[in-house]
Amino acid sequence: MYVPGHQTHLIERAYESQADAVIMDLEDAVPITEKPRARETASRITAALPPKPTFVRVNSMASGRCEADVRAVAGPGLSGVRLAKVGGPDDVKHVALLLAEAGCTASIHLLIETAYALEIAFALATSSPAVGMLSLGESDLCADLRITAEGPTMDACRSRVVIASRAAGLPSPCQSVFLDIYDTDALLRTSRSAKNLGFMSRMALHPMQIPAIHEVFTPTPEEIADAQAVLRAAEIAEGENRSVVLNERGSVIAPPVLASARNVLRLATALNLVEASA
Repeated sequence: MYVPGHQTHLIERAYESQADAVIMDLEDAVPITEKPRARETASRITAALPPKPTFVRVNSMASGRCEADVRAVAGPGLSGVRLAKVGGPDDVKHVALLLAEAGCTASIHLLIETAYALEIAFALATSSPAVGMLSLGESDLCADLRITAEGPTMDACRSRVVIASRAAGLPSPCQSVFLDIYDTDALLRTSRSAKNLGFMSRMALHPMQIPAIHEVFTPTPEEIADAQAVLRAAEIAEGENRSVVLNERGSVIAPPVLASARNVLRLATALNLVEASA
């Protein structure tokens, strides 16, 4: 869940919410006059061990504030830096160096917000071992491409970042925030579309958006049961020295289907929906 770094009451609410992680923003959500206070707040929180995974969206390298942001928040409680408006591999390498100098093992999440950054997405993803995820900054990208957030061009952008992420061996990306916090139907619709495109979850702007995001991206009991059935069928195939077998429903279970089932169960295990041995 995204929260402005200068609004401590919202940060407290984020930690108390159902959010899986908290992202303190030092960039667009913070007025110029409040940026020092936001940096100081984020620094204080990441210097301790916050109750949830904690990320900080720092200002871009082009802004001249990035280096001071990273140095301030590179504490033991930092799970990751979200680098706004990444300009190229050199930006990533510089942030990675700053983290290393601080002895901080946090990962770097790259926010792709321009057509150029999208064009070099794979190069960005592989620019440093510290890169942990690619994400789209959809609002800025829409402005750069002169498109709307829902349409074939943005879906192509989403697909591009999904492909670049997996080609680089990174986790599937999380979708950008949905700006209308009261339109739950649209949040559900666009989140389902993103899931079909290959996104693993979504950022939230408000606690009231979290249940809808969880509804879409959390494996359902039926999905978990289907995945477990696939693994059982695969065990039968292995025992019979076959790579392909029919399950009890008559569906073909082949290695690609098994890989997808394992992905479902890995996510379900991470969310404590099934036992780790499943």
